Amino acid sequence: MQEGGSRADRIRMHTRLHYIEPARRAGKLTVAVRAGDVARDWGLNNRVPSICSALESKLFLEQSGLQLLERRGPHRSTTTEFHYAILDGPAESGSVADKPAAPRSAPESHMGRAVRSDNDTGNRLYLVSCVKTKLAVPAPAKEIYVSDWFRKARAYVEKTGCPWRILSAQYGLVHPDERIWPYEKTINTMPVAERRAWAGRVLAEVEPSLYGVDSVDFFAGERYREFLDPALRNRGITVTVPMAGLSQGRQLAWFNANLYG
Repeated sequence: MQEGGSRADRIRMHTRLHYIEPARRAGKLTVAVRAGDVARDWGLNNRVPSICSALESKLFLEQSGLQLLERRGPHRSTTTEFHYAILDGPAESGSVADKPAAPRSAPESHMGRAVRSDNDTGNRLYLVSCVKTKLAVPAPAKEIYVSDWFRKARAYVEKTGCPWRILSAQYGLVHPDERIWPYEKTINTMPVAERRAWAGRVLAEVEPSLYGVDSVDFFAGERYREFLDPALRNRGITVTVPMAGLSQGRQLAWFNANLYG
């Protein structure tokens, strides 16, 4: 660990070099740092509040190229976890963190077994939002949403042959074949902090599907996209919203034209 500077400066530098940059070089979109782990590294279990303060500071976020998505666990405890979205490289120059991120690599192995990406078709991923109108019984996610809009969105993305996932206000990121229960939760009534936490969860869950993907298309409203869009763009992924700005009726017309035109 480097000498000189305040303890907070050294904690920020240590966390950046040993936690953030390895995740960035691995091509990850999110990273979690547990205050107790940093305290253990330094032998500073009696300084956990100071460590938490350093890890949530605006300076640390700017230097490390991060967006704080959420804090989990007790307030300023050894079990407090900070979950970040990894954005562009940090503002400081001359550090290891300023080196360009390595090209996205294959998923790491887990427990001695190769973890394969669940994206095996093309280089585009579609993200489709959930809708209010649902079946009243459990069903595969692609069947539980029964509005005309969702059915047309499903028909369109399935026609492309590319992989797709559903953005669920209740369940986060859902595979179309995953069986789920109906629910009433909607992202439109979530406060911003809850939407930010939801986006952090989705970013972590979507990462295995991004191997080999260079473009993500959203069929989803602004509140579904607000934190996902910039995080994906900052990882070098092209983001498009084919029906941006269209009313509900014009969206249905867009689907009809692209499905049957």
